[in-house]
Amino acid sequence: MKEITVKNQTEFDALPDKFTEYTRIYLEGRISVNKARENSSVVARENSSVVARENSIVEARENSSVEAWENSIVVAWENSIVVARENSSVVAWENSSVVAWENSSVVAWENSTVVARENSSVEARGQALVRCFSSLAKLAMYGFSILSIPINIDLKFKYEKSCTIQRYETLKFLDREGIGAKKESVILFKRVSSDFKTQELTKNETLWAIGTTVTHPAWNPTKSECGGGKFHACSRPYFCDEFRSTKGDRYVAIKIKVADLYEWENATYPHKIAFRTGEVLYQCDRFGKEVPPC
Repeated sequence: MKEITVKNQTEFDALPDKFTEYTRIYLEGRISVNKARENSSVVARENSSVVARENSIVEARENSSVEAWENSIVVAWENSIVVARENSSVVAWENSSVVAWENSSVVAWENSTVVARENSSVEARGQALVRCFSSLAKLAMYGFSILSIPINIDLKFKYEKSCTIQRYETLKFLDREGIGAKKESVILFKRVSSDFKTQELTKNETLWAIGTTVTHPAWNPTKSECGGGKFHACSRPYFCDEFRSTKGDRYVAIKIKVADLYEWENATYPHKIAFRTGEVLYQCDRFGKEVPPC
């Protein structure tokens, strides 16, 4: 088997569309896969970040991150993270994490975790965990899989008696996320670039330098959950992985006054909240433990 390692977008785009022999292409970098090369196997590995489009096929391994669009097919292994959109199909294994949107289909095995939104379809097996936030989702639970779903979502779904169904009442953000307000402030987290920026090269570019206090210049959080008018933070650093997946990113801890938080009712992203002003305390790992800047 001929194997190729591709480390950047230019190298991938230069590959021929067809190969005379079966080839495995390893991706190690931030790469957009517009289509699968004929007779090839595309594998994302070693923390690579891949955007799959136009019916492309990707196998994700070793903590890699894949955003799948437009009927793409992804097989996720080994703690990989996949965001599936627009009819894409994902098979998740070995602790992989998948967020399913827009008619995408997910089959989750072993200890994988799936977040089901909109019209997504999820089949959970083994000990997979499914968190559902849509009354339009299609679910089938098998084995010892677990479903977590708010009591205010009316949804009929198929499940075996061995499955566990957890219905819960929706709480306010701080209570739901297990965060105690101390001296009228809390510590939340953001994922930022290697040079501590977000929204790079846009009008909303923001620098989150350690030791600085950042205030939004056009505070208007009520218009929509996403988009401008506010900053966003997560209750745990690893929840931020749903919103950024650039290689070399860092996590920062931010001290925010409770009075400067804004929470949406029936939030699409339950682990995220808006805020107006925050003090950047330190760099941390994905579990919130302080680490020295590098």
